[in-house]
Parts: sequence; structure tokens; C-alpha cells
Amino acid sequence: MMKRLIFLVLLMMAPQGANAQQAAPADLKVINDCLKKADEGGKLGTGCIGLIADPCAKTANDIDKPRACARRELLAWNALEAAAKLVRGGGFKEVNKALADSEKSWAAQRDALCPAFDRIEPGWLPGDANYCRMLTTANRALMLRKLGAGVNPR
Repeated sequence: MMKRLIFLVLLMMAPQGANAQQAAPADLKVINDCLKKADEGGKLGTGCIGLIADPCAKTANDIDKPRACARRELLAWNALEAAAKLVRGGGFKEVNKALADSEKSWAAQRDALCPAFDRIEPGWLPGDANYCRMLTTANRALMLRKLGAGVNPR
């Protein structure tokens, strides 16, 4: 199961166009190592969120640094969303329909809410809209990992 997920993560890291941004392999390793420990402990992995962005933002000397830090971690969580492919591969029609329906609504929610953080005084959320996007994407990736494990027997 874990090998399959790692393969999907690596697949998502492949270039997808001339300007495609990719997660740094070191960032993916940090998060994947954390997720492996979470799996071994029977946990969801929420403690893995912020492992890249938070330490990076603490060294910020200007307002744009936390945004860049959150964007950097967002790339890693985007790669981990390959878990959706694992869910689809489980072959459960009703689960796949629920996933398809949720993809539309979660993206709309993220795209509607997160930009609001760019419009308020800096400091309410480190990294502003980028951090919101990172949190939203990370939580979704964690849920999809668990769902994928549930619909794909080991």
C-alpha cells in the first residue's frame, strides 16, 4: 500500500509542462517520513502539516517570505493528492462519485475563502492565502490517503 502511494507521489512529481512547479524532493521526503510515522502510530498525520512552511516562515525578514514558504509546502501537498488516484483505483462506484463531487466543492471552497486572507492585515495567518491553500490541500490529501487505504486492500 505504502509503496503504491510513494509511486503515485513520484508520478505526480514528473514535469507536466514547461512551467510546471514541482515539490522539492527533500520537502516530499520530510512529509512522507512524517506520514509513515503517523501511519505506524495509527494517526491521521495532521502533525505533518506545516513541517516545511512553519520553520521556513520563522526565518522571515519580510512579508513575502511566509507566503513563499507556504507555497513551497503547498507544492508537496499537491503532489500527495495523488492519493485521489488511489481512491479511484479501489473500484467503488459510490466512493468514486463522492470523490468526484467533493473535488468540485473543495476547490471552490478553497478558491473562495483563501484569498480573503490576503485582504486583511498581515499576521492573521502566516503566509496569508498561500497558507490557507496549503492547509486546505494538506487536510484533503490526508483524508484521501485514509480513504485510499480503505478502498484498496493490502
